[in-house]
Amino acid sequence: MNDNNSIVRHPFRFRASWSIVYILAISLIVFLAGSAAMGIRTHSLPTGSVKLSVPYSKYLVGETISFTIQNNYNSSINVVNNCPAEPLAVYYQVNGSWVRQHGQALLDECPNEDRQVSVKPGGSIDGSFKPWQNLFGKPGKYRIVAFVEYYNALPYQDIEVIASESPKGANQDANSAVNGSSASSDKAASTTSQPQTTTGSVSDDDSQSDD
Repeated sequence: MNDNNSIVRHPFRFRASWSIVYILAISLIVFLAGSAAMGIRTHSLPTGSVKLSVPYSKYLVGETISFTIQNNYNSSINVVNNCPAEPLAVYYQVNGSWVRQHGQALLDECPNEDRQVSVKPGGSIDGSFKPWQNLFGKPGKYRIVAFVEYYNALPYQDIEVIASESPKGANQDANSAVNGSSASSDKAASTTSQPQTTTGSVSDDDSQSDD
């Protein structure tokens, strides 16, 4: 009864007390929310690039083709290992269009390998098409493409495969070169064996001195 009378007699004091309580409660909530936000680890948006490179732009049929994937991203990337399928996508140019090529390696050539290879920022991995040389069995232009998880761009490199000379053709060329060299030597020898002749007229004085 006394409390009710106090509220009736001092309404402003009552309202001020509750206002202070509300302010303190709101301040506490803001403080706790800020502390929670500071404890949350924020992740930056991924930026950078992934680069695919090969040592040479031209290869002979049968040569081993290797590659390197360089992670220039600010976060790790995952490269999928599809062994016994080819490690990277290979395309062959036919009449101006790129046609996907497929190959299979032996199971013994990829035992106990991880299905995903993680590459840290600034790191790189090396690979080879040695078990899949049949992918580059025909002379022509090829495109090698790397598919990286959660990376929209498609790093690629174009190379050209050139037919190697057959041993028979190489022997024929060598024989031709030897025969040509022999012919030149015979011609030079015949030229030096011929006697040198001097043309000219004999003067009347010389003829008379002989008499």
